[in-house]
Amino acid sequence: MMSGKRGNSNTSGKLWCKKGQSANEAMMLITMLTFFLIATLAAVSDDLIRASDDNYKALLQDLADFLEQEAQIAFASENGYFHSFALPPTLDGQPYITSITNSTSISSQTNITILTVASKRPNVQLNATKALARDVRGSIVRGRNTLRKERGIVEFRPLPLSAAEQTSCDTAPPNPPSCGSDGAIAPQTCCDYGYTGCCT
Repeated sequence: MMSGKRGNSNTSGKLWCKKGQSANEAMMLITMLTFFLIATLAAVSDDLIRASDDNYKALLQDLADFLEQEAQIAFASENGYFHSFALPPTLDGQPYITSITNSTSISSQTNITILTVASKRPNVQLNATKALARDVRGSIVRGRNTLRKERGIVEFRPLPLSAAEQTSCDTAPPNPPSCGSDGAIAPQTCCDYGYTGCCT
């Protein structure tokens, strides 16, 4: 009988060792699979961020191309040319800004005007720049703009805000996300018109 008991205890000890070894192997397998999953997700995440930035850069470039074409059409037209157009508040949900720097602001010898469409996302240094004719001036805002040519000068100008839009911008609380909450105007447009409480 004693030998039978010893055999049972040895068998259960061997089973316990095999179960322990299987648990260790399973733990190592789970660890390796988790590491592989994390590495794969990191690689995919980098690719998605790069693709998103490339798409954003393409959108900035498309807008700069559009504005350059508008300026070229106006510049080639007769005096009295007038055109209105609207720019979206965002580019596919991404914030942006536009600026026109006239050559006289750069240097009296410079013979161009610089148009810039740039990212407003923090830590994203993307922009598209175009060189325009020296006699292109003015400013462009997100929203409604006009373009006219008088005495050989091409000028971009924002359309004035309506009374409802001014009220929406004027009465905005200091909390920027509340600006334009009545739907009359986008907060970014209020910011472009100088209502700094709406700038984010």
